[in-house]
Amino acid sequence: MHLIPRKNPRETRQIEAPRGGSSSERLLNRRAGNALFLVLLLSLAMLRADAQQKQYEWVPGSRQARWVNPAGNQTGSQYQSQYQRQYYQGRQPGYPAYPQNQGSGSMRQVARQAQPQPQSVQSRSAQPAAQTTSAQDFSDTVSVGGVERSYLIHVPRGYDSKRSYPLVMAFHGLGMNGQLMYGMSGLTGVADRKGFVVVFPNAQGGRWQDGLTAGNDDVSYVEAMLAKLSRTVNIDSRRVYACGISNGGYFTQLLSLSIPEKIAACAVVASTLTRGGANCAGGRSVPIVFFLGTEDPLIPWDDGRKRDLGKLGEVLGIGALGSLDGPLAKMGGLNSAPETIDFWINHNGASGNPRVSQEPDSSPRDGTRVEKQVFGSGASSVVLYKIVGGGHTWPGCLNLRAISDISGPICQDIDASETMWEFFRNFSR
Repeated sequence: MHLIPRKNPRETRQIEAPRGGSSSERLLNRRAGNALFLVLLLSLAMLRADAQQKQYEWVPGSRQARWVNPAGNQTGSQYQSQYQRQYYQGRQPGYPAYPQNQGSGSMRQVARQAQPQPQSVQSRSAQPAAQTTSAQDFSDTVSVGGVERSYLIHVPRGYDSKRSYPLVMAFHGLGMNGQLMYGMSGLTGVADRKGFVVVFPNAQGGRWQDGLTAGNDDVSYVEAMLAKLSRTVNIDSRRVYACGISNGGYFTQLLSLSIPEKIAACAVVASTLTRGGANCAGGRSVPIVFFLGTEDPLIPWDDGRKRDLGKLGEVLGIGALGSLDGPLAKMGGLNSAPETIDFWINHNGASGNPRVSQEPDSSPRDGTRVEKQVFGSGASSVVLYKIVGGGHTWPGCLNLRAISDISGPICQDIDASETMWEFFRNFSR
């Protein structure tokens, strides 16, 4: 494993892409980084689908939905095929289109409005009532470097302004937004049952500061957002947590390494660590939990296998790349799954000998099994939920064929939102 020298995160927050020694090496690295950026568009496939009631219905007593014929003149499979094309080729106003691959079709950004959506989003200046028996959602903005940045807040049922609440920050994937993360993750339901506040920030241009290329100073944005939130909602500053998927998972790690004094614990779904993120390491340990699928083609496992991009490559027009396993990811600045876990073990000072257990196969038909690996304990904790057979997905999210046919199997044996909260609740600053 190649460990990157640690830098003081206060020295700079504009992360530069890795540089080679010669001009040819720099060109190769730049091309690899650009290719990797295009591949990361798969995170768009992780939306919890645009599931209208006329398209899906809940199977009673489960988290599953079944396909419903939305129109009398279309079969379910016909509608699903049409839905997949719209889902991956649509573009939300206000977001830029990504470059097209002329040889293999269109590759566009997708950011469609997903269901469920915030139920009663108020004006951006709205604040929660001092005491409420129902959950509330409202939006707000904060100015960072002269740019207005927005975020969505969910206040749980029974909120009482006289007591302080834990806060979970949920960072969306590439090209998504806070509302889509709201619908996909299911974190608000957990928040209502367990009693914590959730904030869904919006990345500028749909992409977080990830350590792969120079970009926005999203760490300063989060710090400004936390400062304003503390004046809006009664937040327990010692119990602030971060989680994210894909591009949001890269940023979750970069953020936690940059301001570890403010993050009590973090969770990462479908992401490894970028070398730029590792450069921010410094200061105290941060307990962390990972949810990584062994069949996720965006995660290099360094196990000798090559995971073909398959259908997602065809949909995104990048099938010619073949696989991210091997030198492409490394040249682009992305660490493998084992390197990422090793980095955090070393950073947190955890034991390198894991306690391994198997989670119950509570949903045999989902095509996955879950192995849990626990390194260290307490503040040094590093936990990996290895989703054997799992794709680029959020475990426990709605298991819809329109997504799983492209992004890979969606694990239903565990719920990432529930599981990460049970992890978070053990830690405070």
